[in-house]
Amino acid sequence: MRRFLLVMAALCLVTWGTALFLLFNPIRRSMAALPTLMVLPSLTPSSTPTHAPTLTDTPTATTTFTPTDTPTATVTPTPTLTPTLSTRVVEINAVMPGVYVPPTLTPFPSGTILLPAPPAPVEPLLDATHEPPPYKGWYSFESDNPNVFYATPWESRLNAFASQGEYHRSENVQSYASFTFEGEGLRIRYVAALNMGIFQVVVDGVIIDTVDAYAPELAFPGTRVYFVGQGTHTLELRSARQRNPQSEGYVLALDAVQVFRGTANTLIIPPPSITSTPTPQPQPAAGVELVGAPPTVQPTTTPIAPSLVTVSVVIAYDENGNRAVDPAEGVSGISVRVVEVGTNRVITQAFTDSSGFAQLQVVTSAQARVVVPYFGKVWEVPNSRRGGNVSFTLLLTPGNQPGLIP
Repeated sequence: MRRFLLVMAALCLVTWGTALFLLFNPIRRSMAALPTLMVLPSLTPSSTPTHAPTLTDTPTATTTFTPTDTPTATVTPTPTLTPTLSTRVVEINAVMPGVYVPPTLTPFPSGTILLPAPPAPVEPLLDATHEPPPYKGWYSFESDNPNVFYATPWESRLNAFASQGEYHRSENVQSYASFTFEGEGLRIRYVAALNMGIFQVVVDGVIIDTVDAYAPELAFPGTRVYFVGQGTHTLELRSARQRNPQSEGYVLALDAVQVFRGTANTLIIPPPSITSTPTPQPQPAAGVELVGAPPTVQPTTTPIAPSLVTVSVVIAYDENGNRAVDPAEGVSGISVRVVEVGTNRVITQAFTDSSGFAQLQVVTSAQARVVVPYFGKVWEVPNSRRGGNVSFTLLLTPGNQPGLIP
């Protein structure tokens, strides 16, 4: 009985203590802490903790837990920020096999002159021996130019048809001529005759052309124009130790070296050489029946483009009767004309100089002839529609020389 009274007294004390605690507690029971799924650095949580839960043991065999109020937390929400990329972090290059992207044109500076090849020279050219460098355009370096080196001495000869009236020759097949120049274009003016052989044009140690200098008559032709690129180059003319079956020797003769050097605004871009070999493809046999066809196109006349013809004439008095033009035999002041065949229209006219030499240049597409009215001499200009250089010589015998030649 005494134990029962003690237990009841203890329960009463607990009940009265709980009632007093709930009566004087200032925290509301309805408030509870809400969890959040995102914790931002800018959040400043504030909480007001209260009394911690209290566990009360009873002297009975069963322990009774007394719940207390849950602490609450006050959170101030902040606006959500959307992240953006301000720096490129990934770059992808896609490669598509079989897709061809055509090349685009490369812009050149204003004023640039584009050439597919060096232009053809128009003689007479300026003599580099009497002109100060730098050289622009086409210039002629004569065979006696100080920069032309001969491995062994070459013989000098005079001729009115040669460039500046002089050329150099050699019968030694082991000798060669060397010349260092700066430019993009090159052309060799050589001597062609009955006793000339075959020679090689060597630039920077590479053979770029082989020329047969045989001709039935004495002439001073030029090679084709070679494109050698920008910079300084070394030219060599050497005998190939071969000759034409009709030639009488292996002589090599140099008249002049013609060099082209472009200006700062000149750019030579040769077109690419594209060669293709067609592959035969078998075609199945098929029957074709012609039902109709377009009318046959009739040929029309295409006007021939005018070309440049250079005519050289020498008139000399053959005093010693050797059938050759020697020094001091030229006749000066003789009129030489180029006329058009059919209409006899004078296209151009010139007079011989003190050496009896006259040179005329005419641009025409018609057949032309050279006339010396004073002596009644006429020459037909061959292939005047194709252009080129032609030369004529008029030798006056002592018996036919007039008493006074104007």
